Amino acid sequence: MLLTLLVLFFGLQQWRRPQADFRFWFAGWIFILMGYFLWAIGEAHAPLLRLEDALCFDFTMLGAGAFVLSAIAKDYGVRRALLAGLAVAPAAMAMVDVQDFQPVPPVALAVALLLGECLLLAVIYRLQRQRPLRKMILAFVVSAICGSGLAIYALLTPAHDLANGVMVQALLTAAVLFAGTKQKSGRSVLQWTTTFGFVAWAAFYLLRVLPASPAWLQNVLGEFWNFPKYFVGGSMILFVLEDAAEDKARDAETFRDLYEDFRLLFDTHPHPMWICDTQRGQILTANETAVKQYGYTLAEFQALRIEDLEVPPDVEAEEMEHILGGAAEGGVRERHRHKNGNVLWVNRVEREIAYLGQKARLVIARNITDRLKLDRELSFRAQHDALTGLPNRQLLEERLEQCLQSCRVEERRAAVLTIDVDHFKLINDTYGHLVGDECLKEVAARLKSKIRKVDTIARTGGEEFTAVVSGLSKPSDAEKVAASLMRVFEAPVELAFGALGVTVSVGVAIYPDDANDATSLRRLSDEAMYRAKRSGRNRAAYASEKAPVLDFRKPEIELKEQHSS
Repeated sequence: MLLTLLVLFFGLQQWRRPQADFRFWFAGWIFILMGYFLWAIGEAHAPLLRLEDALCFDFTMLGAGAFVLSAIAKDYGVRRALLAGLAVAPAAMAMVDVQDFQPVPPVALAVALLLGECLLLAVIYRLQRQRPLRKMILAFVVSAICGSGLAIYALLTPAHDLANGVMVQALLTAAVLFAGTKQKSGRSVLQWTTTFGFVAWAAFYLLRVLPASPAWLQNVLGEFWNFPKYFVGGSMILFVLEDAAEDKARDAETFRDLYEDFRLLFDTHPHPMWICDTQRGQILTANETAVKQYGYTLAEFQALRIEDLEVPPDVEAEEMEHILGGAAEGGVRERHRHKNGNVLWVNRVEREIAYLGQKARLVIARNITDRLKLDRELSFRAQHDALTGLPNRQLLEERLEQCLQSCRVEERRAAVLTIDVDHFKLINDTYGHLVGDECLKEVAARLKSKIRKVDTIARTGGEEFTAVVSGLSKPSDAEKVAASLMRVFEAPVELAFGALGVTVSVGVAIYPDDANDATSLRRLSDEAMYRAKRSGRNRAAYASEKAPVLDFRKPEIELKEQHSS
């Protein structure tokens, strides 16, 4: 029962913590248990009794060998330990089994034993060369002494107890390999305790080998025969418990080191970081960078929740998202509020962690305000005219496509108006390009004042502008838009040197009356604009050639012009 409990215990340890020595110990106690099981069965028939004795020896020998290999595996690895076992154990078991069934002449048996010992010494020497250890040298000495003793025993006696002699050598070798060397005081005591158990175990076998042992000694051996085994097993159990305690201590030390590393990384991280409660969003702690960039003290941070930092969406946020497009790379792009009220754009990344025994979230809020301002400026420059600030041709094309898609869904009309400043070359040649640029800025400002925010006015050439107006119910609505754009220039343009009269010519194309695609509408409105110029300028013309050219000038304005001319 005790052996069974030992097997179950080491089997459980091997399953939970598959270390090399636990595996060999588990295998060793299984072999010992199988040997005892065969011994407990008992068999009266002589041939089967010999077979039972041989199998009992083989299993016991395998158990002792597994304990020897466990010590070798810890220093040299499982592969070398198994190779050493395969080189020695089969030869030793074969010699003992042959001697039990068919006695071998003493000289031949002694020679076989010496050859087997030479093989064992060669294995020990090879291991000792790869990693010199004092206990391997001791194992070498034990093997040499035991091998010589077994050879002498085979020459001088019938060698009926050869199996006991071989077990003595195996157990003494295990005792030497388990001896403590350069270990902590507690571990050293356990190793010497295990060594004492193996020595006592070997002594019991040695006493059985001695000739003419008194009866009382045999009785004592019978009463205490299992004591050394359980002494060894108990020591191994203490080994396991001590290893578990050391593992916990190492884990605790590793955890402390990791915590210190994390704390150092957290406190010195160049981006704002904080830890918040998963359930309520309460900020539990924040690093120094967060305190500097957000303006709150650590105590103020700990009084906030995540939602207290977040800024609700508004028109500016929608505009920025439209400009930037897509999701933030590797996180969520959102806005946070500084203590002074300023808005910070951040790229937020968070991970689930355990903090002070509770579930929490580690948040990294990388400040991208300056980068977004630069991106916004670069995006604006790429899509807007540098002189007037109006959308350029590229942005106009995008807006026009969006407008046509919306009109198709709503079944409404849209108008494309091409607007060209009349005699602008004459203004440049007469007053210079600087005055021409100032004139274009004023023209752009006046056109923009007459265009709704949902519509688009763009500069598409030197003195050419294009307007896209959506949501029209009938073609005559475009006429009203053209009239408002032309009448905005009834007053002269005020420049630094004085007033300058400016007029424009307008070409109008209507969706879907004139065309269904953006390219055709742009071309038709451009052609209509040139027809308005040919008709005398300061006029508006429709894309349809059948439609009349419209003159929106008021009569009194015409009289003033005639008088001045």
